[in-house]
Amino acid sequence: MIVSVVASARPLAARLRHAVPPLLTVAVLLLAWQAVALSGLGALVPSPAEVLEQMRDDVGYYQPNAAVTMSSAFQGYVWGNGIAIVLALCALPFPRVQAMVERVAVGAIALPLIAVAPLLAIAFRGDTPSVILAAQAVVFTTLVAAILGLNSVDRTSVDVVRASGGSEWTVIRRVRLPAAIPSLVGGLQVAAPAAILGAIIGEYMGGAQGLGVAMIQAQGAFDIPRAWGLAIVTSILAAVAFLVLPLVVRTALPWTRSMDTILGARPSRRRRRDGRAGARLLRAVLAVAGTLMGVAACWWLLALVVPGGGAVARGPVEVVSYFLTGDTQLVTASGEPEEPLPYMLSSLLRTVGDAGVGFVVGLVLAVTMAVLAHEYPVIERVLMPVSIALRSIPIVAAMPLLALMFGRGILAVTVLIAVMTFFPILVNVLLAMRAVPRSAMDLLTAVGAGRWQRMAKLLMPYALPALLASVKVALPLSIGAAMVAEWLATGHGLGASMTVAATLSDYNFVWGGVAVVLLASLLAYHLAGALEDAALSRLE
Repeated sequence: MIVSVVASARPLAARLRHAVPPLLTVAVLLLAWQAVALSGLGALVPSPAEVLEQMRDDVGYYQPNAAVTMSSAFQGYVWGNGIAIVLALCALPFPRVQAMVERVAVGAIALPLIAVAPLLAIAFRGDTPSVILAAQAVVFTTLVAAILGLNSVDRTSVDVVRASGGSEWTVIRRVRLPAAIPSLVGGLQVAAPAAILGAIIGEYMGGAQGLGVAMIQAQGAFDIPRAWGLAIVTSILAAVAFLVLPLVVRTALPWTRSMDTILGARPSRRRRRDGRAGARLLRAVLAVAGTLMGVAACWWLLALVVPGGGAVARGPVEVVSYFLTGDTQLVTASGEPEEPLPYMLSSLLRTVGDAGVGFVVGLVLAVTMAVLAHEYPVIERVLMPVSIALRSIPIVAAMPLLALMFGRGILAVTVLIAVMTFFPILVNVLLAMRAVPRSAMDLLTAVGAGRWQRMAKLLMPYALPALLASVKVALPLSIGAAMVAEWLATGHGLGASMTVAATLSDYNFVWGGVAVVLLASLLAYHLAGALEDAALSRLE
């Protein structure tokens, strides 16, 4: 009897140990919130009691708006992830096609939402813009995670299946798909808050109902407690979407509870037939030329099919002529007229600089926190709720507060970009370190390796593919985040200039800005890919 009581008490104690850190985190955040509300920021930061009282009164107000937003986010989530997984599977046997598919997917995440959303609002009716933006927000993240997982298999297992007469489909079904589950789940988790955020931005730019529309109305009426309540509801929805997915996967696929994989399984990479500098340069030139031609072709086709025709659509020839004639001037973000091309290039350089600083800060923080969270689980239980909340709060609602707290310069932009890039890197690296086989950990422990020796010799090398894949996601994402911060806070850079152009219906400049940002993001993606090739080649 005593033994059974003790045995039942142990699980209860373990659950309490897991529950205490998040509860303490919430308590500390509430105290910090109350302190800020009592400071000079009280006009923009209501007290927790005011917000909770408003949320109690708004229970009936949340339900219809949240239903609209979650419907758009779910549709976009299903479409975006479905497209990403199908593309990854179809391109898997063809490495060159896979590289092209990745470049196309970069375009999905690189298209600036602040420029695309108004065009979608003009071209489409109803909730379609929100669904499209939600799908756009998840395609690239899931595609990279799917490709990483499908390629991260033990080569011996693939050879055995093929030697037994198995087809490529058998290899995918029996070896690659089971191996891809952990990576794919991580990508789908990161995509869930992104889909909600995309749907809200679509509503923010133009919609009849939804959480984004409700935020606009609350901010327009200076109803600050209601705006904060809506932000909290959005964060709760995003957190639930993030946390429920692993539980569903573990219930449907119980074997995924065991994260053991074959030590030495690494992403398969194309073998370079010629490693000479001249050949590499030629391949790089051809890749750039192919990318430029692909962007121009997709741009031309898009201009033909966009609803609204000449009212919003501008083709490559029209935009190039607009920038090169030199006899056209536009009104800049500062209110002064200027020639389009110099203004576009100077704005782009400002945006790339802002994105680079924020990306580096987010990368360093994410890797550091992933290492600490893996070694000290209590840190993960404290950190993850805060990370989910920061990632899921709509940036259009958070940026004005960040600008007030950190100013309207590079510091506020850096904070926003770091928040946007921190979460996907943290999740992917942490999941990769957890997937290290227990046998390998036990082996290093048996030979006397310490905590940090295991980290340097095993965990970080094993997590390197996931880290590099996260960098490929975060670099284009940081450019988009920089544009949002420039639009909402600094008034400089490409984000601000494209917003002014869209307001004045200068669609030549808007479409040109979309193309320039897309090319810059593709270049950043290629640089990350070159870094990935160089780093992984050292592990072979």
